[in-house]
Amino acid sequence: MSNTSLYAARDTGGVTDKVDIILGAYSQLRISGITRSPTPEDLETALCRLENMAAEWDTVGTSVGYNFEDEPDPNSNSGIKRGYRHAFETNLAVRLIPDFNKVVPASLMGQASQSLSNLCARAAMERVRGVRYPDRQPTGSGNNIRAGRWARFYSDPAQAPQSSSTQQMFIGDEMDFREHFGSYLRGAEEVASYSVVVDSGLVLVSDSLESPDVIYRLRATDPSGTSSGNVVQVTIVATTDTGRVETRRHYVELVPRD
Repeated sequence: MSNTSLYAARDTGGVTDKVDIILGAYSQLRISGITRSPTPEDLETALCRLENMAAEWDTVGTSVGYNFEDEPDPNSNSGIKRGYRHAFETNLAVRLIPDFNKVVPASLMGQASQSLSNLCARAAMERVRGVRYPDRQPTGSGNNIRAGRWARFYSDPAQAPQSSSTQQMFIGDEMDFREHFGSYLRGAEEVASYSVVVDSGLVLVSDSLESPDVIYRLRATDPSGTSSGNVVQVTIVATTDTGRVETRRHYVELVPRD
């Protein structure tokens, strides 16, 4: 691991280096009441925690382009987008604060959970837009709404396959949905935060959390102004009070009224 000083003057030119994330995490700790300056050993530990955290997220499918190295260098480019930095800083701070014999403040935990949910939702949308699933590939039980209103197979993002029963909504209609995360939770674990992201053509009218369920209402609109059907996507991301994240995606075919 590089011995380059983590306190070197920072002139990143808009690039987020690993040391920037680490120093940002310690800034969050100072806000949380920890006034002791980190030692070189603390900073070395923080770099290891950062690498492990990014690897965990990557393993569960939340890949955001983090730069993994055989010998991590704090002054290397992290590879993440600027919009993901807050999620990395706050969640790293949550992992560091027990080292100072402190309890994670509710405000910091809330920021970490919400920012991670937002990161997962954005990453999922970017990933799915670049992937075309075979229209006979099963979605798996984790991607089915328990009410049975969604298709059992992935639909072609460009055109709903005629061989599957993609969820249909008539343009102008509103429908209520309930996403159940009970089977994902472990023991006394609860859903702490969530996000619902919809493609153009759907409007998220309302949403609420009744752990382990995320409840939301959708309104179907016609983004193209034509009479042709259009398949759009809904992404629901739930973050538990232990920091675990579950992402689910569903498809809706918008159907014009006669």
